[in-house]
This record gives sequence, structure tokens and C-alpha cells, in this order.
Amino acid sequence: MIIVRKSTERRQIESVGHKTWMTFDWENKADPLQNGFGVLKILNEEILSPGTGFILHTNKDMVIITYLREGMIIFKGPLEDADLLWSKEFHQVNFTPETEKYVFNPSRSEDAHIIQSGFTPSDGFLKPDGVKKLFTHAERQGILKLIASADGRGGSLTIQQDVQMYSAFIHKGNHMIHELEPGRNAWLHVVNGGILMNDLSLQSGDGVGISNEISVSFTAQMPTEILLFDLAESVNQKNKSEPKKEAVFSQN
Repeated sequence: MIIVRKSTERRQIESVGHKTWMTFDWENKADPLQNGFGVLKILNEEILSPGTGFILHTNKDMVIITYLREGMIIFKGPLEDADLLWSKEFHQVNFTPETEKYVFNPSRSEDAHIIQSGFTPSDGFLKPDGVKKLFTHAERQGILKLIASADGRGGSLTIQQDVQMYSAFIHKGNHMIHELEPGRNAWLHVVNGGILMNDLSLQSGDGVGISNEISVSFTAQMPTEILLFDLAESVNQKNKSEPKKEAVFSQN
């Protein structure tokens, strides 16, 4: 089964110097993806203008991975030393309702392009966090590079959930296949470019959920960057049984 979320269907929020596109809109009760896709609860794209920032917080325990695609940002809690993130770095942090972080673009001339994904933790106790890693363009060229996993294998970020997060840059015409083990599902997000999945054309900002399939298979129609989330749980059962979930808020 395939669920499509086109870029134009995402909720867009815009304020001075800050734009957000939300793949999953927790406030929209009519949205079948209101509660996210399994344990993937947040997938937000952010554009932050030079010299601007926002406060990041959540109303429930969440594991957040920030991908700084372009630019640089300062990531800081009220009583913490600042983390400076550069282009192509990934940052993992654990959030509780008491957590509040400030995200700021210190550049005088360049926008910061940020993608944030969030997961519910696998247990109630969140371990220490605040880890960042650089995954270069070369490391992700033509392959699905493992960015985050439950056991941190292959030098990936360690997260408290049975999720495998991959990133890839793909040349035009390249075909990729990611096999799914029984009982696992996947969400694929097109960061930039375009792909063909079966007869389905997906462009920048589009996403697709895959469940009850043996693999994720697609071909790049142009130079393309994607993120792929391999997820453990039953999406249909999870979305039917869960009450409304509150996502991360971005506030100027």
C-alpha cells in the first residue's frame, strides 16, 4: 500500500524570516496522516533567513533529528553551550515537554535550509543527547547512507527507536532498491529533484508512505536527494488506535 503526500498538500506556516512546511499536520483532524506515519511523527522543512531564529519545543517526549542541508545554524538550550551546525551535518537531540531549544541563523547573507524529523521514543526514559555528525556529499553519493539507527551501526547516530534513517544523492537514471523486512514499513521524502516510483512521479517536497510491500524501488528522473525512513511498526494499527498527537512547534 502506498500513501502519497504531495508538497502542495503540506501545511505551510510563514512569519518574518521563517517558512515551515509540515508533512504531518497534527491540527488537521481530517488528515489521514494527522498522527504521522507510525513512529515518524514529524517531518518539517524549514527555511530560516539570515539573522533570524525560532524556539523549538514539543508537548510530548520526542527524538528529533535535524538535518542542515544548506547554511549554518546555532542550536542552543537556555543553560547549555551552543552547538554550531554546518551544511550537511545531522544533529540528534531528545526532547521532553520541559525542553526548549533556540535555533538561530547567524549568517549575514545566506538562508539556512533545515529538515527536522521526529520520532516517539521506544521507552519512557530518554538518554543523554546532543550528538552531531557530518555525512558528506561523497559518502551519500549513489548509495543509501545510514544516518541514524537504534544501535548506531556503521557510525550512524544512535536513537531510541527501531528506525533506520537513510540519505542519498542520486544521478539521473540511477535506480535504487531498498528491501523491507517482513512487518516493516517506510517513508520516502524527496528533498530535491524528482523520482519515478512505479508510475508515480514525485518531486521536491513530495513524500510517500509504503506499507505491506517487500521493497522501496525508484528511479531518479534528474539529480535528486532523498531521505528514507525504514520503520518497524504496523502503521495501520498505530494510526487507528492512537489519540491525537502533538508535534513540534516552531515559534518566532
